[in-house]
Amino acid sequence: MEQQMTTRNSQHYDVVIAGARCAGAATAMLLARQGARVLLLDRSRYGTDTLSTHALMRGAVLQLHWWGLLPRVIAAGTPAVRSTTFHLPGAISAVQIKPRDGVDALYAPRRVVLDAILADATRRAGADVRFGTSVTGLRHDRSGRVTGITGRAGPADLEISADLVVGADGRRSPSRGASVPGPPTSPRPRAASSTGISATMRSRATTGTTPPGQRPAPFPPTTG
Repeated sequence: MEQQMTTRNSQHYDVVIAGARCAGAATAMLLARQGARVLLLDRSRYGTDTLSTHALMRGAVLQLHWWGLLPRVIAAGTPAVRSTTFHLPGAISAVQIKPRDGVDALYAPRRVVLDAILADATRRAGADVRFGTSVTGLRHDRSGRVTGITGRAGPADLEISADLVVGADGRRSPSRGASVPGPPTSPRPRAASSTGISATMRSRATTGTTPPGQRPAPFPPTTG
């Protein structure tokens, strides 16, 4: 029978973020760059893939450019997209990507590339990044205020304290149901769900209906 053990992390964090994909890693990186003590957790292994669109719209490419990460995306073999064709009912429209704000092309990095670049940048910013660690719930004080997380890493159960907890690990994040505010007299829990925050990094492109006999032209992703 596998022995259970509980480990209490003696270090207190300003922010614990569950989920090290686009939303979580980008949030952790920016907070760490501002000097916050950040712990970023993800239940998957480093460098694993996930079901997702690859196409980044201009806003996401601009973010990578401003963060100094776009050169790493390009160096990974991600081709530049300087024009695209939209197939709409009764019309075909070709659009050239015009240079603006320091960006002259769009990109479609594979998630194994983009997520790893963001996680590595988060580490370089000084955050504590741990893969293979899942968040199982939230810790609360007697008033109901969130004071950290409970988690699991292999056979070990974890208890980690933090001033703020961010759930960036999807719609089924354990922090969602556990962070519902209590009665009006109780302080509001210091937990946030980041569902939708990844729109900052990633936008799904809808190009209309593909005409019969034609194939949609996807953005070319990272080679390899």
